[in-house]
Parts: sequence; structure tokens; C-alpha cells
Amino acid sequence: MKAKDIVSMVLLLFVAVSVVYLVVGEWRSLSEPNEAGPTGTVVQAAPKQVEAEQGKAVEDSSKTPEESAKLLEEPPEPQHKLMAYYFHRTQRCRTCLTMEEYAEAGLRDGLPDAFVSGELEWRTVNVEEPENEHLVEEYGLTASALVMVLLENGEQKRSKNLERVWELVGDEWGFKDYVRDEALTYLEDGS
Repeated sequence: MKAKDIVSMVLLLFVAVSVVYLVVGEWRSLSEPNEAGPTGTVVQAAPKQVEAEQGKAVEDSSKTPEESAKLLEEPPEPQHKLMAYYFHRTQRCRTCLTMEEYAEAGLRDGLPDAFVSGELEWRTVNVEEPENEHLVEEYGLTASALVMVLLENGEQKRSKNLERVWELVGDEWGFKDYVRDEALTYLEDGS
């Protein structure tokens, strides 16, 4: 056997093992629905599992059926709500992924009460998906961006593209402080 043939076989074996590793990893992540994702976000459980858990909570409760039904209802939408949108493309670089991670962490860690109350909501949006393409023009997007949108009674009151995120991406704490402070300003103005 020639050295070239041995190298080719080793490379093929490496590729095969890598593919198996990726497939097993993906299979495990799909079979464990409540594990934290790469940015620390908890993946939502499958709908049947949620229904079963909700049903169990209702069965175990000593409340009347009407009271139990109220527990399952969502809380009312706040009149003023801040939507934090992280817009990205399908193909993502390390910097874009870092910006998303810092932005979400800065908001969730910096303003946890606003998330719990529903005043602040985080969403990532791929602008290359057909239903989202109009957002590029609407918000003047030229690259990945973090945009704060203040809603009043469900209608957009104003928005701001937080362009300094690109300057601050090398400074994790400065980035998180900037994002938190901008969101806080919007939340205070909306009150």
C-alpha cells in the first residue's frame, strides 16, 4: 500500500467519524428538549410535554375548574412593550454570533423584571427568510443589527438601530451595559 493510499484512508475515516459525531450530537439535542442552548437560552419543551405538565398542575391543584383555567391563560399584554430584535442573515460569522449572545445576555441579566412582566421581549430574525425580507428596508439594515422597537397598544411608536454594537463587540461589559442602558431608556420613556 502506498503512503498516498494510507493518507486517503485516514482522511476518509476522519470524515466518517466526524459525521457520526455530529449526527449523534444532533440526535441527543433533539431528544433532550429542556437543555440550555449555546447562548444559555432554554429550549422550549415539545407541545405535548407542556400540555401534559400543565394538565398535571391542574389535576394536582385544589382549585375550581374556572380558577384552574385562569392559571393556564397568558397574562395580558402590557400597554407599552419593548421588542429587542437581533436581525441576522443565514450565513453568520463569529462576530455576529457574539453580538447576539452579548445582546441577549445584557438584556436578560440587566433587566430580568422587564422580561418576567412582558415589558421586554427578545427575538432573533433571519432577514433572508422570505417573510422577513421587508424588514431590511423598513429598518435600513445593511448588516446584522440590534433594533429596539417600542410598541404602544400593539402599534410601533418608535425604533432605534443600536449601531454602536459594532464598536463595542470587543468589549463584552461595555456592550452589555450599552444595550441594557438603551433598553432601559426606552422602557422608562414608554411608562
